[in-house]
Amino acid sequence: MAEKEPITDYEDLSGMQLTDEEVAALVGQGGECIFNWTTKEGYPVGVVVAYVFRNGKFWTTCAARRKRVPALRKRPQSAIVINTAGKTVSYKGDSIIHQNTDPDWVEVKTWFYKALSGTERDPNNVGMRNFEKFLDSPHRVIIETEARLVVAFDTARFAKFTAEAIAAGLGVD
Repeated sequence: MAEKEPITDYEDLSGMQLTDEEVAALVGQGGECIFNWTTKEGYPVGVVVAYVFRNGKFWTTCAARRKRVPALRKRPQSAIVINTAGKTVSYKGDSIIHQNTDPDWVEVKTWFYKALSGTERDPNNVGMRNFEKFLDSPHRVIIETEARLVVAFDTARFAKFTAEAIAAGLGVD
């Protein structure tokens, strides 16, 4: 297999992409993401929220009164961005709002609250159990978002390349 030509400018950054394994490690651990949707005027907005990644979907939660809930009911197209330790992934997908009137609500909230709070892996942790109970408020919704990868980028690799290119005088005529 022929070795790929070295990158000499910003035109082709394919060498900065994350591998499938790096993406899986970054997303699978859960944590925080930026959850994005659009306003009725068409503007994109986003907030930082905690997420669980399970079965190829992102799961987040909020109070039903948050503006994103009615917006997602009208326009389910959304995006999720995760940026950790110089690695970034962006996903797009359609979101589904789960609420306490759904027939499967108890099943969904039970596994999700355990996963988000950490009691799934450490059921005897008192603090995590208290957090799980705290999540279970009467007007809470759970947002399920399918995950279609858009971009997986290693910003640390990009920064290193840029520093090396500048030091080597690349781009200078």
